[in-house]
Amino acid sequence: MKTNDPSLRLASNLLHLWALCGKPACRRARQCRRKPQSCARRYGPLVPEEALLGMLALLQGAHDGVDVETVRQYVPGDVAALERWTGLVRAAADGQASKTCE
Repeated sequence: MKTNDPSLRLASNLLHLWALCGKPACRRARQCRRKPQSCARRYGPLVPEEALLGMLALLQGAHDGVDVETVRQYVPGDVAALERWTGLVRAAADGQASKTCE
């Protein structure tokens, strides 16, 4: 995958790496605003393998014109792992946001 490939930004967003990113612009926007290859390299190893597989399945499904529910039927565990990961990351990001506002 090329470093300027839009799929890399989409993958970063699907994994919610913005919440782990050190760039305030990414955290405020709740999506990648800088260099997704940098965040993928830095934070990708923290993502569970099953969640990575879920993300890859969704990207491949989108590329092939397959909807999310169909992908979920074929790889339910991987998509569920991705949803668990993103839920945890979002919850942590929301907790951090509420602490800084207090």
